[in-house]
Amino acid sequence: MSDEHIKNIRPGERIEDLFVIRRIEMRDYEGRKYLVFNLGCSRGKIRGVYWGEDAEDLSHQFAENDVIKLCGVATDYRGERNIKIEAFRRATDDEIDITKLLPAGRYPREKLVESLYRRIDSVEDEYLGALLEAVFTDDFVEKFSIYPAAKLWHGAYLTGLVEHTLRVAKICDIACDFYPDCRKDLLMAGALLHDIGKVEEIKIGGFFDYSVAGRLVGHIVLGAIRVARAIEEIPDFPQNLAAEVLHLIVSHHGRQEFGSPVEPKTIEAMILHHADMLDGQTEGVQHIVQRELPAGREFSDFVKILGRYIYLDGYRSGEDFVDE
Repeated sequence: MSDEHIKNIRPGERIEDLFVIRRIEMRDYEGRKYLVFNLGCSRGKIRGVYWGEDAEDLSHQFAENDVIKLCGVATDYRGERNIKIEAFRRATDDEIDITKLLPAGRYPREKLVESLYRRIDSVEDEYLGALLEAVFTDDFVEKFSIYPAAKLWHGAYLTGLVEHTLRVAKICDIACDFYPDCRKDLLMAGALLHDIGKVEEIKIGGFFDYSVAGRLVGHIVLGAIRVARAIEEIPDFPQNLAAEVLHLIVSHHGRQEFGSPVEPKTIEAMILHHADMLDGQTEGVQHIVQRELPAGREFSDFVKILGRYIYLDGYRSGEDFVDE
C-alpha cells in the first residue's frame, strides 16, 4: 500500500495491513449481525465493516486498542471511504510496529533532540539554565521527544510535541527582535517548558488518548507542578522569577475559557501565547491541506475545532501537493 492518507485510497483497491481498533461496535441489520470498526494506522483513521457469519462471536474476542491484521477492499459509503473487511485476525507481537500504527513526523527524532538541546544551551541566565537542565533530563527528553503535541489536532503524531516546542521557540526568538523590553532568556525558558505537561496528559497505546491525570488535571497544571517541583530543588531561585516562569506556563492558552487559569500579564507571556496559537492553528490547518488536497475538492470537510471550511484549491498545482 502507498504512504498516502488512508482515506485517499481508491474504491476497489485491495487492502492488507495492520490497524489498531479505536472502537468496535456490533450492529444488527434485518436480523443479521455485523461489526463496525473505527480503525487507525500511521496514515490516518477509517471506518471498517465486517459482515461475516461469525461477527457476533468475534465481537466478544476483540476490543478497543487491539491490533489486527485485515484484508478487504476499499468502498464508498455515504461519500466516505470505508473498508469492507473480508477477514481479520489478531496481530502477532513480531508484526506490531508502533511507528506503522501511529502517525509520525517528517524529521528524524535525533535531529529534533539535538535542536532541543541547542535551545536549552542558548539560555544564559544562571537560574533559568539550571531549571531547564533539571527538567530536561535525559530520561525526560527520551519521552518528550516521542510524544505527540495533541490527541487529534495539531502535532498529533510521534515527535509532534518536540516539533511544536521548537517551532514556538523559534517564533519567540524572532519576536524578541521586535520588542526591546522582552527578556529573551525568560521567554525562551517559557517556550521550552510551556507544554511539558503533555507527557503526563497524553498516553500512547495503539492510538493517542488522554490519561486519567490528563482528563482530571490537564497539561497546563501538570506542567506547572513539574516546574514548581524543579524550582524547589534549585538553591536561592528568585521568588519573583519563579512566579514569572509559572505564569508563562499557566497563561499560554490566553484565556480562561481556553484552559488558562490566568491571562497573560507580561510581555513574554503575551508573545508566548500568540506564538503557541500561531503554530497550533497553522500546523493543524496545514495537516488538513496535506490530507484532503488529493481528494480534488475545492474546500475541506467542515473543521469543527475551527468552525469553518479550509480552502484547498489555492495550494493545488498541476501535480499532487508535496510538502517540501
